[in-house]
Amino acid sequence: MNFNKVTQNILVLLLLLYVAVWPGPALAVNTLLVEDYQIQLFTDPDPLIVGKEAFIIAKILRSQDSAPVRDAKIFFSIRDNFQTKEIEALDLTENTTYQAAREVDEFGNYQLKTTFKDPGSYFIQAAIKALEGKKLNPPVTVGFVVTVTASGNLNLKMALVLLVILSITIVGIYLINVRRKIAPVGSKGLNFLDIPWINRLLQSKYFQPFLQVPLLGLTAILIILAFVDIQDSGKNMSTMLIWIIWWAGIIFTFALVGRMWCFMCPVGALSEWTSRIFKSHRLFPPKLQNMWLANFMFIGLTWLDIQIGVVRSPMVTGSLLIGITVVAVLVGIFFQRRSFCRYLCPIGSLIGIYSMFSAVELRSKDFEICRNHKNKDCYVGNKKGYGCPMFELIPAMDSNNLCNFCGECIKSCPKNNITLRFRPFFKDAWTTGKRSLDEAALAVALVGVSIFVTGDMLAPWAGWMESAMKLFPAKQLGITYQYTVEVVTKSVLYFGVSLFLIPGIILLAAALSNKIVGIKNHKGIKQTFINFGYMFIPIGLSMHLAHNTGHLLNESGGIVPAFQRVINKYTPFFAGVPDWNLAVTTLIDPPVLYWIQMALFIVFYIFALYAGYRLAINNYSNSNTAFKALMPMIFVSFVLIVTNIYLLNFPMAPRHIH
Repeated sequence: MNFNKVTQNILVLLLLLYVAVWPGPALAVNTLLVEDYQIQLFTDPDPLIVGKEAFIIAKILRSQDSAPVRDAKIFFSIRDNFQTKEIEALDLTENTTYQAAREVDEFGNYQLKTTFKDPGSYFIQAAIKALEGKKLNPPVTVGFVVTVTASGNLNLKMALVLLVILSITIVGIYLINVRRKIAPVGSKGLNFLDIPWINRLLQSKYFQPFLQVPLLGLTAILIILAFVDIQDSGKNMSTMLIWIIWWAGIIFTFALVGRMWCFMCPVGALSEWTSRIFKSHRLFPPKLQNMWLANFMFIGLTWLDIQIGVVRSPMVTGSLLIGITVVAVLVGIFFQRRSFCRYLCPIGSLIGIYSMFSAVELRSKDFEICRNHKNKDCYVGNKKGYGCPMFELIPAMDSNNLCNFCGECIKSCPKNNITLRFRPFFKDAWTTGKRSLDEAALAVALVGVSIFVTGDMLAPWAGWMESAMKLFPAKQLGITYQYTVEVVTKSVLYFGVSLFLIPGIILLAAALSNKIVGIKNHKGIKQTFINFGYMFIPIGLSMHLAHNTGHLLNESGGIVPAFQRVINKYTPFFAGVPDWNLAVTTLIDPPVLYWIQMALFIVFYIFALYAGYRLAINNYSNSNTAFKALMPMIFVSFVLIVTNIYLLNFPMAPRHIH
């Protein structure tokens, strides 16, 4: 096989893929509640294209049971040359020419077929004159803005980002090819434990509880508020603080300082304290001493949120916290140390995988000292410390996956042989010798989870789901309940994308890698999948960071009035009149946010390529073979990062409706 020709063909494929991508304009979707009805307006196709048949669709459901509404009377009007700023002065009740929409199926869909002749912005107004035979006088009117593009017209800002991504891919391939024989120079870096005050803090038995106890109290308060306070997620402090501030912000700590949250986590603290009180010595079942249970719990909880909206329900949020806390305490009663955190915590596996990216690590200073020291106090503990609660033996630790920086090894090590230092970002991906299928599978699945969860919050999601639901064989299965069709369709798509589509694509890439390098140079598809699976960690992490950056910067202002409301209502103090306009006031201009998100994609894509290069060099007998094996993985990573970029070029709905 001519390898240069293979490289050229891959570059051509990447270029063709770039040209084929249709970034399109953002689709505006309007949801309106009218008495006991929910009305959604959207368009098909997405985006709208000049000269191509288009459908303007209104979907009407009963709010109580999501049953479709039949025999409604709906009319549409279309105004061209519309500017978004005109909406403030537009009189929605003025006399306008309307066209009747027809009922197209039994699922509450009413559509008007049309064709747009010119590109530009259009204002579409719907007039609803009757619902289930009940006349509305005057008619209810609602409108939304759409953008129609010329065929093949690219959104300029997205085209620029895609051009950068394509350039990085080409340059990355070139640099990997040129420098594949050059060994990197490592650096041990500064030991933070040589700084006296940091050493004293981590040696102190009071430092960790000093953080854990207040957080435990705050968690208890949030659980109480979740049940007794207003059941509006946009005003309840529990849902606002947990899902907008904590969850959106904590993702960044994984990438920067690893499992630092686990150091102060109140749930983990309860589990560990319970284990100490009950003096549990039982080990977790050997067959379950891996990440599979935690992986499935995280994927299952994400599915639950997609289906019932955990983040939008204070009571469900409180119930979830109670459930996780109870399980953590029970595990602490029956099993030793932090067995819950290591094997069961639903976000523990996520934190572990993303912590591999962190630039901070805790390691042994000198392996010879550890080798000659037989007692291994860092693991078993002594009078000064309990030993590692996460079952990690420091001299054998070569990854951040399980270290929560608790400091027990620092306290108990009699040789002062522990170092806490900076290191290159994402170093664990290619230096760890403990790569395993459960970790690689989660790294790959998280790409699919992040893509699907982000898609679920985008403006055109309703239209996409509508198209998917039309493919569901509801009549053949005797299903008439619309909500059932939606739940099953969404579940099939979620698990299909997360557990089958993305892992399947990477598995095929592994098979192609093996075929390219030849049977003598590979160790089986499973091992190739495991080895290269870690290079996709930055792809999933980039979407998590970019997605949550949007929530954090667009919605975090709502915590201020939510906090004022709690103080005013439940304490004798007055914190001022809550200004709920802060809940919809963005902390940053949309264009700046957009480029921050795109920068995250670009930077983390570079890390993915570099990690792939290092993994290839480490796992193949020579650099030429490594380079060949890596090419299919670069192609897949390019496709996935372009998918991330494409999705975040659509407007994203807030986590809470204010």
